[in-house]
Amino acid sequence: MKRARHEGAAALVKLLLTTNPGIEDIAAHEAEAKISARLLEARDGFGRLYVEVDEDMLEFVEEMRSIHRAVIVLAESNVCPARSCLEKVYEIVKGSGVDFYVTPWTSFAVRAERAGTHEYTSLDIARVAGDAVIDAVKSRYGVRPPVDLDYPAVVVAVEVIEDNIMVGIDIGGELSWHRRGYRIYDHPAALKPTLAYAMLLLSGAADGDTVMDPMCGGGTIAIEAAYIFEDSRIICMDKSRRHIEGAVLNARAAMVEKRIEFIVGDATKLRRYVSSVDVLVSNPPYGIRARQPEGG
Repeated sequence: MKRARHEGAAALVKLLLTTNPGIEDIAAHEAEAKISARLLEARDGFGRLYVEVDEDMLEFVEEMRSIHRAVIVLAESNVCPARSCLEKVYEIVKGSGVDFYVTPWTSFAVRAERAGTHEYTSLDIARVAGDAVIDAVKSRYGVRPPVDLDYPAVVVAVEVIEDNIMVGIDIGGELSWHRRGYRIYDHPAALKPTLAYAMLLLSGAADGDTVMDPMCGGGTIAIEAAYIFEDSRIICMDKSRRHIEGAVLNARAAMVEKRIEFIVGDATKLRRYVSSVDVLVSNPPYGIRARQPEGG
Protein backbone atom coordinates (compact mmCIF):
# COMPACT_ATOMS: atom_id res chain seq x y z
CA MET A 1 0.00 0.00 0.00
CA LYS A 2 1.35 3.37 -0.97
CA ARG A 3 0.73 6.05 1.63
CA ALA A 4 2.08 9.55 1.65
CA ARG A 5 4.00 10.52 4.78
CA HIS A 6 5.44 13.87 5.75
CA GLU A 7 8.07 14.44 8.40
CA GLY A 8 6.38 14.55 11.80
CA ALA A 9 2.91 13.95 10.33
CA ALA A 10 0.54 10.99 10.14
CA ALA A 11 0.28 9.01 6.92
CA LEU A 12 -2.29 10.28 4.43
CA VAL A 13 -4.98 7.80 3.47
CA LYS A 14 -7.35 7.96 0.51
CA LEU A 15 -10.96 7.06 1.30
CA LEU A 16 -13.94 6.25 -0.88
CA LEU A 17 -17.11 7.45 0.84
CA THR A 18 -20.54 6.40 -0.42
CA THR A 19 -23.80 8.16 0.33
CA ASN A 20 -27.21 8.84 -1.17
CA PRO A 21 -27.01 10.28 -4.69
CA GLY A 22 -27.69 14.00 -4.46
CA ILE A 23 -26.18 14.70 -1.04
CA GLU A 24 -22.52 14.32 -1.95
CA ASP A 25 -21.93 17.94 -0.91
CA ILE A 26 -23.40 17.26 2.54
CA ALA A 27 -21.10 14.26 2.97
CA ALA A 28 -18.09 16.24 1.79
CA HIS A 29 -18.83 19.05 4.25
CA GLU A 30 -19.27 16.60 7.12
CA ALA A 31 -16.04 14.80 6.21
CA GLU A 32 -14.17 18.09 6.30
CA ALA A 33 -15.73 19.07 9.63
CA LYS A 34 -15.42 15.76 11.47
CA ILE A 35 -12.30 14.09 10.07
CA SER A 36 -10.48 17.07 8.52
CA ALA A 37 -10.78 15.44 5.10
CA ARG A 38 -9.60 17.08 1.89
CA LEU A 39 -11.97 16.48 -1.01
CA LEU A 40 -10.25 14.90 -4.01
CA GLU A 41 -13.24 14.13 -6.21
CA ALA A 42 -17.03 14.08 -5.89
CA ARG A 43 -19.05 12.08 -8.38
CA ASP A 44 -22.29 13.99 -8.13
CA GLY A 45 -25.40 11.95 -8.80
CA PHE A 46 -23.59 8.69 -8.07
CA GLY A 47 -23.28 9.01 -4.29
CA ARG A 48 -19.50 8.63 -4.32
CA LEU A 49 -16.68 10.89 -3.21
CA TYR A 50 -12.96 10.47 -2.67
CA VAL A 51 -11.24 12.25 0.17
CA GLU A 52 -7.78 12.28 1.75
CA VAL A 53 -7.39 12.11 5.53
CA ASP A 54 -4.67 11.66 8.12
CA GLU A 55 -4.43 8.03 9.19
CA ASP A 56 -4.98 9.13 12.79
CA MET A 57 -8.49 10.34 11.88
CA LEU A 58 -9.75 6.98 10.64
CA GLU A 59 -11.14 6.08 14.06
CA PHE A 60 -13.58 9.00 13.80
CA VAL A 61 -15.03 8.06 10.40
CA GLU A 62 -17.76 5.97 12.00
CA GLU A 63 -19.09 9.13 13.69
CA MET A 64 -20.17 10.53 10.32
CA ARG A 65 -23.94 10.47 9.84
CA SER A 66 -24.22 11.15 6.10
CA ILE A 67 -22.33 8.18 4.67
CA HIS A 68 -23.17 4.55 3.98
CA ARG A 69 -19.68 3.12 3.60
CA ALA A 70 -16.05 4.15 3.93
CA VAL A 71 -13.37 2.23 2.07
CA ILE A 72 -9.62 2.69 2.49
CA VAL A 73 -8.38 2.78 -1.10
CA LEU A 74 -5.34 0.54 -1.50
CA ALA A 75 -4.99 0.41 -5.28
CA GLU A 76 -6.56 1.81 -8.43
CA SER A 77 -5.75 0.88 -12.00
CA ASN A 78 -7.13 0.09 -15.43
CA VAL A 79 -8.28 -3.38 -16.40
CA CYS A 80 -9.61 -4.71 -19.68
CA PRO A 81 -12.95 -6.54 -20.09
CA ALA A 82 -11.42 -9.75 -21.52
CA ARG A 83 -11.46 -12.85 -19.34
CA SER A 84 -7.68 -13.04 -19.61
CA CYS A 85 -7.49 -9.77 -17.66
CA LEU A 86 -8.52 -11.59 -14.51
CA GLU A 87 -4.79 -12.25 -14.23
CA LYS A 88 -4.27 -8.51 -13.93
CA VAL A 89 -6.98 -8.35 -11.27
CA TYR A 90 -5.00 -10.94 -9.33
CA GLU A 91 -1.74 -8.98 -9.63
CA ILE A 92 -3.34 -5.68 -8.63
CA VAL A 93 -4.97 -7.17 -5.54
CA LYS A 94 -1.87 -9.10 -4.50
CA GLY A 95 0.35 -6.03 -4.82
CA SER A 96 -2.10 -3.62 -3.21
CA GLY A 97 -0.79 -3.97 0.33
CA VAL A 98 -3.84 -5.91 1.46
CA ASP A 99 -1.55 -8.06 3.64
CA PHE A 100 -1.14 -4.98 5.88
CA TYR A 101 -4.77 -5.51 6.97
CA VAL A 102 -5.33 -9.25 6.50
CA THR A 103 -3.07 -11.55 8.53
CA PRO A 104 -3.04 -15.25 9.42
CA TRP A 105 -4.96 -14.27 12.58
CA THR A 106 -7.76 -12.27 10.93
CA SER A 107 -10.52 -13.86 8.86
CA PHE A 108 -11.46 -12.12 5.64
CA ALA A 109 -13.92 -12.12 2.77
CA VAL A 110 -13.87 -10.41 -0.61
CA ARG A 111 -16.92 -8.43 -1.68
CA ALA A 112 -16.78 -7.73 -5.41
CA GLU A 113 -18.93 -5.42 -7.51
CA ARG A 114 -18.89 -5.01 -11.26
CA ALA A 115 -20.54 -2.56 -13.65
CA GLY A 116 -20.15 -2.53 -17.41
CA THR A 117 -19.61 -5.18 -20.09
CA HIS A 118 -17.00 -7.79 -19.23
CA GLU A 119 -16.28 -11.43 -20.06
CA TYR A 120 -16.16 -12.20 -16.35
CA THR A 121 -18.62 -11.86 -13.49
CA SER A 122 -18.41 -10.38 -10.00
CA LEU A 123 -18.07 -13.95 -8.70
CA ASP A 124 -15.03 -14.44 -10.93
CA ILE A 125 -13.53 -11.22 -9.55
CA ALA A 126 -14.18 -12.32 -5.96
CA ARG A 127 -12.61 -15.73 -6.56
CA VAL A 128 -9.46 -14.35 -8.19
CA ALA A 129 -9.15 -11.54 -5.65
CA GLY A 130 -9.55 -14.04 -2.80
CA ASP A 131 -6.70 -16.15 -4.19
CA ALA A 132 -4.58 -13.00 -4.45
CA VAL A 133 -5.24 -12.04 -0.81
CA ILE A 134 -4.33 -15.53 0.37
CA ASP A 135 -1.11 -15.54 -1.66
CA ALA A 136 -0.14 -12.06 -0.47
CA VAL A 137 -0.56 -13.06 3.17
CA LYS A 138 1.29 -16.36 2.66
CA SER A 139 4.15 -14.47 0.99
CA ARG A 140 4.48 -12.14 3.96
CA TYR A 141 3.81 -14.50 6.89
CA GLY A 142 4.24 -17.97 5.46
CA VAL A 143 0.75 -18.88 6.71
CA ARG A 144 -2.62 -18.85 4.95
CA PRO A 145 -5.31 -16.50 6.35
CA PRO A 146 -8.72 -17.92 7.29
CA VAL A 147 -11.64 -17.23 4.94
CA ASP A 148 -15.03 -16.50 6.52
CA LEU A 149 -17.73 -15.58 4.02
CA ASP A 150 -20.38 -15.10 6.70
CA TYR A 151 -18.71 -13.13 9.51
CA PRO A 152 -15.33 -11.87 8.29
CA ALA A 153 -13.16 -9.71 10.51
CA VAL A 154 -11.90 -7.82 7.43
CA VAL A 155 -13.85 -7.09 4.27
CA VAL A 156 -11.77 -6.58 1.13
CA ALA A 157 -13.71 -4.51 -1.40
CA VAL A 158 -12.96 -4.94 -5.09
CA GLU A 159 -14.84 -2.87 -7.67
CA VAL A 160 -14.52 -3.14 -11.42
CA ILE A 161 -16.44 -0.34 -13.09
CA GLU A 162 -16.04 -0.28 -16.87
CA ASP A 163 -12.25 -0.34 -17.33
CA ASN A 164 -11.31 0.78 -13.81
CA ILE A 165 -10.53 -1.35 -10.78
CA MET A 166 -10.39 -0.27 -7.14
CA VAL A 167 -9.15 -2.41 -4.26
CA GLY A 168 -9.79 -1.36 -0.67
CA ILE A 169 -10.67 -2.24 2.91
CA ASP A 170 -14.26 -1.56 3.99
CA ILE A 171 -13.90 0.14 7.38
CA GLY A 172 -17.47 -0.62 8.41
CA GLY A 173 -17.34 -4.27 7.49
CA GLU A 174 -20.53 -5.90 6.27
CA LEU A 175 -23.16 -3.40 7.37
CA SER A 176 -23.86 -0.05 5.78
CA TRP A 177 -23.71 2.77 8.32
CA HIS A 178 -27.10 4.06 7.24
CA ARG A 179 -28.52 1.02 9.05
CA ARG A 180 -28.53 2.63 12.47
CA GLY A 181 -28.69 0.22 15.37
CA TYR A 182 -31.67 2.04 16.86
CA ARG A 183 -34.23 0.93 14.28
CA ILE A 184 -36.23 -1.50 16.41
CA TYR A 185 -39.53 -0.58 14.79
CA ASP A 186 -39.31 -0.57 11.00
CA HIS A 187 -41.86 1.81 9.51
CA PRO A 188 -43.19 0.59 6.11
CA ALA A 189 -41.99 3.79 4.41
CA ALA A 190 -38.92 4.39 6.57
CA LEU A 191 -36.52 7.15 5.58
CA LYS A 192 -32.81 6.42 5.47
CA PRO A 193 -31.16 8.12 8.47
CA THR A 194 -28.48 9.54 6.16
CA LEU A 195 -31.21 11.39 4.25
CA ALA A 196 -32.83 12.52 7.49
CA TYR A 197 -29.49 13.98 8.59
CA ALA A 198 -29.10 15.79 5.25
CA MET A 199 -32.65 17.15 5.39
CA LEU A 200 -32.04 18.62 8.83
CA LEU A 201 -28.87 20.35 7.69
CA LEU A 202 -30.54 21.69 4.54
CA SER A 203 -33.50 22.98 6.57
CA GLY A 204 -31.31 25.62 8.19
CA ALA A 205 -32.36 24.56 11.68
CA ALA A 206 -30.06 25.77 14.43
CA ASP A 207 -29.45 24.46 17.91
CA GLY A 208 -32.11 25.95 20.19
CA ASP A 209 -34.84 25.95 17.53
CA THR A 210 -38.08 24.05 17.96
CA VAL A 211 -37.88 21.33 15.32
CA MET A 212 -40.92 19.28 14.44
CA ASP A 213 -41.71 16.35 12.18
CA PRO A 214 -45.55 16.35 11.95
CA MET A 215 -45.64 13.01 10.07
CA CYS A 216 -42.78 11.33 11.87
CA GLY A 217 -43.58 7.65 11.33
CA GLY A 218 -40.83 5.66 13.05
CA GLY A 219 -39.15 8.84 14.29
CA THR A 220 -36.00 8.85 12.14
CA ILE A 221 -35.90 12.61 11.58
CA ALA A 222 -36.59 13.39 15.23
CA ILE A 223 -33.93 10.94 16.41
CA GLU A 224 -31.32 12.35 14.04
CA ALA A 225 -32.26 15.85 15.23
CA ALA A 226 -31.69 14.75 18.82
CA TYR A 227 -28.18 13.65 17.85
CA ILE A 228 -27.41 16.93 16.07
CA PHE A 229 -28.99 19.52 18.37
CA GLU A 230 -28.31 19.67 22.10
CA ASP A 231 -30.67 22.47 23.13
CA SER A 232 -33.55 22.16 20.68
CA ARG A 233 -37.12 21.21 21.47
CA ILE A 234 -37.83 18.25 19.20
CA ILE A 235 -41.36 17.08 18.43
CA CYS A 236 -42.35 13.83 16.74
CA MET A 237 -46.04 13.68 15.75
CA ASP A 238 -48.02 11.15 13.74
CA LYS A 239 -51.71 10.35 13.46
CA SER A 240 -50.98 6.63 13.86
CA ARG A 241 -50.65 5.52 17.47
CA ARG A 242 -48.78 2.42 16.30
CA HIS A 243 -46.16 4.51 14.54
CA ILE A 244 -45.72 6.75 17.57
CA GLU A 245 -45.28 3.71 19.81
CA GLY A 246 -42.69 2.45 17.34
CA ALA A 247 -40.94 5.83 17.28
CA VAL A 248 -40.69 5.74 21.08
CA LEU A 249 -39.07 2.29 20.88
CA ASN A 250 -36.57 3.56 18.29
CA ALA A 251 -35.75 6.66 20.34
CA ARG A 252 -35.29 4.52 23.43
CA ALA A 253 -32.88 2.27 21.54
CA ALA A 254 -31.02 5.39 20.37
CA MET A 255 -30.94 6.65 23.98
CA VAL A 256 -32.61 9.96 23.06
CA GLU A 257 -36.18 9.18 24.18
CA LYS A 258 -36.16 11.92 26.84
CA ARG A 259 -35.02 14.51 24.27
CA ILE A 260 -38.14 14.08 22.10
CA GLU A 261 -41.81 14.94 22.62
CA PHE A 262 -44.18 12.37 21.09
CA ILE A 263 -47.70 13.32 20.01
CA VAL A 264 -50.50 11.32 18.40
CA GLY A 265 -52.06 13.97 16.21
CA ASP A 266 -53.26 15.14 12.81
CA ALA A 267 -50.68 17.14 10.81
CA THR A 268 -53.49 19.12 9.15
CA LYS A 269 -54.46 20.58 12.54
CA LEU A 270 -51.09 21.56 13.98
CA ARG A 271 -52.41 24.42 16.14
CA ARG A 272 -54.30 21.92 18.26
CA TYR A 273 -51.00 20.48 19.45
CA VAL A 274 -48.30 23.18 19.31
CA SER A 275 -48.38 26.96 19.58
CA SER A 276 -45.25 27.64 17.52
CA VAL A 277 -42.51 25.82 15.64
CA ASP A 278 -39.31 27.21 14.14
CA VAL A 279 -38.61 24.48 11.59
CA LEU A 280 -40.74 21.70 10.11
CA VAL A 281 -38.82 18.80 8.58
CA SER A 282 -40.78 15.84 7.29
CA ASN A 283 -40.92 12.99 4.80
CA PRO A 284 -44.61 13.06 3.76
CA PRO A 285 -46.36 9.71 3.28
CA TYR A 286 -46.82 8.67 -0.32
CA GLY A 287 -47.97 5.73 -2.41
CA ILE A 288 -48.59 2.15 -1.45
CA ARG A 289 -45.70 1.98 1.06
CA ALA A 290 -47.48 4.45 3.32
CA ARG A 291 -50.81 2.64 3.77
CA GLN A 292 -52.38 3.13 7.17
CA PRO A 293 -51.47 0.16 9.39
CA GLU A 294 -54.25 -1.91 10.88
CA GLY A 295 -55.23 -0.54 14.25
CA GLY A 296 -53.43 2.74 13.50
